[in-house]
Amino acid sequence: MPSKWINEARRFAGAVAYYRMEPVSAFGRYLHLYRRRLFSPSEIHFLNLLDPGLGDPDFQAVVSKEELLNVQLQLNDRRAFALTEDKLVFAAHCQAAKLAVPVLHAVYDADGAANGDGAGSAPLLRDEAGLASFMRTTAASDIIVKPINGVHGKGVTHMVRRGDGWHAPTRGVVEAGSLLRLFSETGYRRWMFQQRIIGHPELSALSGTDALQTIRVVTLSNTDGSIEILAGRLRLIANDGAHDNFDFGQTGNLVANLDLDRGTIQNVIGCDSRRLSMRTMERHPRTGRELIGFTVPQWEDVRKLAIAAARAFQPLRTVGWDIAPTADGPCLIEGNVTWDTLIGEPRMGEIYRRLLKERLPNPSSDSQI
Repeated sequence: MPSKWINEARRFAGAVAYYRMEPVSAFGRYLHLYRRRLFSPSEIHFLNLLDPGLGDPDFQAVVSKEELLNVQLQLNDRRAFALTEDKLVFAAHCQAAKLAVPVLHAVYDADGAANGDGAGSAPLLRDEAGLASFMRTTAASDIIVKPINGVHGKGVTHMVRRGDGWHAPTRGVVEAGSLLRLFSETGYRRWMFQQRIIGHPELSALSGTDALQTIRVVTLSNTDGSIEILAGRLRLIANDGAHDNFDFGQTGNLVANLDLDRGTIQNVIGCDSRRLSMRTMERHPRTGRELIGFTVPQWEDVRKLAIAAARAFQPLRTVGWDIAPTADGPCLIEGNVTWDTLIGEPRMGEIYRRLLKERLPNPSSDSQI
């Protein structure tokens, strides 16, 4: 812990020097953002919130993860969280609602308890022998392995069959033993082996990758039963990774905020690798393609799928859906009840205040942080 705050003090001093701020006033703003607005140090720096040129309208347009989480926990019934946060339950619920999702090939559970939680007819693997047998006999040749309760793409691995063995583009040869080591390193005990979904060719060409790029569509279920789309953002891969997660730009990927009517890119956010802070971009760093104004494929069908998912997953009221446009139509990848704050979205403050108005009149104590 001391080293963490020493590093933060250095980063704060660097920001003061960069903005040529008076240290006392800079620290006052820092404390206000940290203690009153609940911004984490990473958020303060990434969002450039110490910039002395920012005024009240700028601060009203940004929302901390903790501020957003408070209202999400009041809108979404915790008893229904497993519907989205347990990816196995999520897949089974989608199938029952006839929503397009990847095929489930197998489930690994070190405790051997997953079969009753949505694995269905997929084989349940419990040990290295079971993993080895599945990898040897499965008819699948292109698989995504991910933790059932994982977040931010941690541990997600793409496996391709080569001859009698398996290979991961980012890890090399994959065997049952190396998979178990991966499982142990991440700390997750339950994993799923899913069909790899191939993204729409227009998105692949835009980013120069065949790895999956998804659209995060945020919905709100209103009290009158109608479904409202609050935001849409395309996550663009800008490296050789297997997933499109952004994680404050640490992955090197980009996030593009969309016009909700047309599905066109309005602005694109990346990371200033020197200062680890947000920066806007207009062209893709790998392909050089112009990003502003690009229209995501199948936008209207993506919207329809998000609305259908929001209806199927009630009583959850606000969810961030990860949807992948493909050559065969959009596919639902994940749902997130505590979706991340929408970095770079000009309407984020407006969306947050909209959610505040939808809170339960008298939220129970167990809905508070």
